[in-house]
Amino acid sequence: MTTVVVAACLVLGVSLAWLTARTSLPGARAWSVLATLPLAVPSYVAAFAWLSAAPQTTGLAGAALALTLVSFPYVLLPVAAALRGIDPAQEEAARSLGHGPLRTFWRVTLPQLRPAAAGGALLVALYVLSDFGAVSLMRYDTFTRAIHTSYRASFDRTPAAALSVVLVVLTMALVAAEARTRGRAGHTRTGGGTARPAIPMPLGRWRIPAL
Repeated sequence: MTTVVVAACLVLGVSLAWLTARTSLPGARAWSVLATLPLAVPSYVAAFAWLSAAPQTTGLAGAALALTLVSFPYVLLPVAAALRGIDPAQEEAARSLGHGPLRTFWRVTLPQLRPAAAGGALLVALYVLSDFGAVSLMRYDTFTRAIHTSYRASFDRTPAAALSVVLVVLTMALVAAEARTRGRAGHTRTGGGTARPAIPMPLGRWRIPAL
């Protein structure tokens, strides 16, 4: 489930960051604030709300949906900050060489967003691994739920301790993987002086779907 939630948060967080920071989306400043509000909602409250609205939303799908919609701001915030710090001259140079907006994003912008996206993905993964409320309400077995069940159901707490050790090892592996993925990537500049803000990209016919 961690992989599903992290992948969904990366798609949602990077997309929303780009729309609010780099496009002519109407009310972009207001949307950038509203998109952070899920951080104030506990995961078990979100899960309870989804179960009240759609009782059939349980298991992996329900838990992944609830956790994605409360944790995607962990990706959105650092990626949006990185987008505001990137020198737009590189993207303009790529477009002047014949690259379209999509190719420019994949080859020029996205590599510079990798450290921010990797850090946000790590926070999401750690949040999902530690969550207990949402997965319990959605009746989906994860390490935290299995540890709690094993701890409460038996006088022998060795299985619970073993599962806890596995959870700690997974957490350490995620931190190491994030550091390896991030590497020494960072922002690069074209020319000297202070980088000017990017010109918002017009959305055209995609304006309504973006909203």
